[in-house]
Amino acid sequence: MILPQLEIHKISNSFENITHAHEDQYQMTIPIQGTCHFTHENKQLALPPGDGLILHPQDRHSFHIGSGDSVMIIRIKDQSLFPKTATKWREIGLRQPFDLAKVNDYFQKWTVEMLGMGQIDPMAVEEMEYRVLLELQEWIWGASNRLQLLPVNEVSDPHYSRVLDYIHAHFTEQMNVSTLATMAMQSRFHFIRSFKSLTGLTPYQYVLQLRVKEAMKQLKRSVMTVTEISFLLGFSSTSQFFRVFSKTVGMTPEQFRKEKR
Repeated sequence: MILPQLEIHKISNSFENITHAHEDQYQMTIPIQGTCHFTHENKQLALPPGDGLILHPQDRHSFHIGSGDSVMIIRIKDQSLFPKTATKWREIGLRQPFDLAKVNDYFQKWTVEMLGMGQIDPMAVEEMEYRVLLELQEWIWGASNRLQLLPVNEVSDPHYSRVLDYIHAHFTEQMNVSTLATMAMQSRFHFIRSFKSLTGLTPYQYVLQLRVKEAMKQLKRSVMTVTEISFLLGFSSTSQFFRVFSKTVGMTPEQFRKEKR
């Protein structure tokens, strides 16, 4: 699973790599089954299931597993997961236990969600990445020690007014969270959280809601086909339009058009 700031790999059966380092990525190594024979800075480690490692960028390492063994590798580019002000990072140390049931459940959930995206919208990817990073924070820091995000902005905030005006003017176009976050004068992760607190929806959900509302108008008034409407409104595919519209309205676009005309 490859996201802009994350790589999540599950490796099974015999595997061996050569000694290497990642210039700008943290790496979480979590043995799932069998023993992971790991070398970290020339030190040999035999890791049983659930006994994980968290490596910093530039740490030299390699590992190998045998037949029937498996390991999960998570590489994280975004250093906001471990901010410099978080002194607890050093307290955790190199090795950390992981709940294998939770690890497997989350990996399955992430995989299903990623496969369900079909033709992926950039904003949907950014929001999924945000959720994955929050869940990884919980693994490392504990639920009570998640990194604190910025306070929610009020609707009267001029930056948020500009964001909402922009979304309403461009919701049929491709947009990304990073651009909206810059307009709100926040990091993208803080922006997603505060936007949801403000509107009740994530930015992507808000855009989809606007598209569905416009689709309802077009289905009642225009002679365009469902396919034409879906692409006019910025959906990545007709199947995505059907899925989002049916979930929101409770019927397919064709059924809605037949009922409302």
